[in-house]
Amino acid sequence: MCVVSRSLVCASSKTYVFTIKAECADKVVDLLEREGKVTARFGPLVKGVYKDAIVTVVKPDKVQVILQFSKLTVDEVEQVLRSLA
Repeated sequence: MCVVSRSLVCASSKTYVFTIKAECADKVVDLLEREGKVTARFGPLVKGVYKDAIVTVVKPDKVQVILQFSKLTVDEVEQVLRSLA
C-alpha cells in the first residue's frame, strides 16, 4: 500500500496532499506517463494530469492532487494510489 496519509490543503479548490512511501513515487510518475500526461519535470517535481485532475509529484514522498474541476473524487484517487503497491 503506497498511501500513508491524506490531508485536505484547500477546501475551495479541493486540493489534497497524499503522503506516500518513498518507493512509490516512481510508480505514480509511471502511472501519469501511462494513463495521463506529464506536463513538466524539474528536479524532484513532476507535474501532470490524470484523467481530469491536476497532479504534482514531489519526490520522495508527496503527491498533490487538485480536484476543483475534476469529476474524480478524492476517494477514487486514493484508491488508485493504494493499488500501485
